[in-house]
Amino acid sequence: MTHSIAVRNVRKFISHPLSTNCAEIFKRSNHALIGISPFNSRFSDEYINKLIEWALHTFDDVSVLLAGKEAANLLEALGTPKGKAERKVRKEVSRNRRSAEKALKEHGGNVNSIHTFSDFNDNYAYNSMRAEAEHIFLNETPFRNACLEMSHAAILGRARGTNIDIDQISNDMLNIAVEYVIAELPFFIGGAEILGTQETVLVYHKPWELGEQIVRNDFSIKMKPNQGYLMVQEIEDLS
Repeated sequence: MTHSIAVRNVRKFISHPLSTNCAEIFKRSNHALIGISPFNSRFSDEYINKLIEWALHTFDDVSVLLAGKEAANLLEALGTPKGKAERKVRKEVSRNRRSAEKALKEHGGNVNSIHTFSDFNDNYAYNSMRAEAEHIFLNETPFRNACLEMSHAAILGRARGTNIDIDQISNDMLNIAVEYVIAELPFFIGGAEILGTQETVLVYHKPWELGEQIVRNDFSIKMKPNQGYLMVQEIEDLS
């Protein structure tokens, strides 16, 4: 399932819904939740601007999701002291926020629709889904292994994004960094409920392997019926 959408002179993106249900939610285009990762060269000011512009022309409503404090776990896993890791994350998330605010203002979006994981610490839906994920992580080996594999990939990605050389990833490193995976998972399985919207698609620029396994029913944890996932890729030239 692949869709290409362009409106007026808006930059074109090609989209890949993760499932048939995701495609149906995308077709209705009620709401998009754009995921922006810290320390990722993909999310330049220019790219964030173009992606938000596209989303605002494609969906009735758009929110932006930034990393929370758990992103510091990835840096800690790489040996960065806790205090320094937290400062680096705050600085990077602030940069992402400024880029998103600028794009939302420029293209008619709502600047109050920018959120971080940490904004939902007191959100019942978020906490319920996070507790479910933590329980399954502790009790289902296949799910735990899949989360740790995502943690491994996240550590490598942060190492590249922060120019840190890494020779080996230990189990301790994986268990520190997996908190980031667990923290973001509720937005994949039930972002609409967390945000209080009828339905939404989480928009990101690459596949999410753990999500693909969830959609295949490999684990007991499930994606909510009103939640979708959409991988988007910018089309540089369609001529």
